Amino acid sequence: MKTVTLKDIKIAQKNISGIVRKTDLVYDYVTSHKFHSNIFFKLENTQIVKSFKIRGALNAIKNLTAKQRKCGVIAASAGNHAQGVAYSATQLGIKSVIVMPNSTPVAKVKATLNFGGEVIFGPTPFFDDANKLSQELAKKQKYTLIPPYDHPDVIAGQGTIGLEILEQNPNIDLVIVQIGGGGLIGGITTAIKAIKPTCEIIGVQIENFPDAHDIFKGCKLKTKNRYIPSLADGIHVKCPSPTAMQIVKKNVKDVVTVTNCDVEKAILWLAEKSKIVAEGAGAIGLAAILANKIDVVGRNVAVIVSGGNIDIDKFLNACFNSVKRDHRRASFKYWYTPLSYKQMLSFLPSLNARLYTDGFYNPLKNGDVLSKGWSTLDVFTSSTKNTNEFFNKLSESKIKYLPIK
Repeated sequence: MKTVTLKDIKIAQKNISGIVRKTDLVYDYVTSHKFHSNIFFKLENTQIVKSFKIRGALNAIKNLTAKQRKCGVIAASAGNHAQGVAYSATQLGIKSVIVMPNSTPVAKVKATLNFGGEVIFGPTPFFDDANKLSQELAKKQKYTLIPPYDHPDVIAGQGTIGLEILEQNPNIDLVIVQIGGGGLIGGITTAIKAIKPTCEIIGVQIENFPDAHDIFKGCKLKTKNRYIPSLADGIHVKCPSPTAMQIVKKNVKDVVTVTNCDVEKAILWLAEKSKIVAEGAGAIGLAAILANKIDVVGRNVAVIVSGGNIDIDKFLNACFNSVKRDHRRASFKYWYTPLSYKQMLSFLPSLNARLYTDGFYNPLKNGDVLSKGWSTLDVFTSSTKNTNEFFNKLSESKIKYLPIK
């Protein structure tokens, strides 16, 4: 495969203009203050397909011949490349077929169908098996294959993000990029290093699928024969692009890994503090910062929020799991009486706490007459300290209670 250059990326920028939006690079005060740096989020989750993948997909399709367009296109994807291909093809009047792993989140499947793509499921949860099937169908049905990352036009399309970052803020000196197949980091690195060689790039992977990390570090590959689900399904790739990995090994400073718990914390952080909805792969760059895997002190940092396609159940579970892990959510039983309930309500405001049982339920306000007895509630607070103070208040008020683990 030919080497991708800055010239290719600038051509791609012209190809995709008018359909792909130039996403915002927004300064985040809370994260910046926390880590004594200037943190900027590149909001690729605000593309029409809620992911950066439309950039590479559209650039590749725009470069097809008339004959190739007539035959239709096919792609393998866990969801975001699927939507990029489907939407781009539909906009250009081209048929698209998408092969998806059978573990693909429902939200991504529905979105792909809504953008005009025909969906076929692969035989396993692995992207690589879906990719193999897409290649077989391309030969059998004469479709034109649009690879998700290992293609120069795709890498060049993703590289337009790098151009935008330095156009929007030339002072950026560190860019944090997620790695799955490597097309995103390969394109961004090519653009940024050509324009600002002093700017550093650090890649992030989920520890369940660390092949790019292991290749970069010269370690033995771990993910060949296993599947461990995680929130970062968009970057579950066993075989990253050889072309992209050449770029990574040459120009990327480091590649780090994070856990599923780290990703859950980042999803909650983005939603609660920054009002940004990100999928697991989209939040993984911030996850590395929150987990102290990357030193950002004193730096001007661009973090790629690569996508926002996440099922609502996964989003809620990630938020609740993180809140509970930080001891901001606790379940408990208490001995209910009208007096004990009134006492609890009286000290909630000072602790910034809320009580929930299948949503907020107030037996006094609802006029219910309840007998004395054990009742179960969840308490939500803004910090571990407030949670501890809540239970201290129960003890001080002589309200009998039992924490539920």
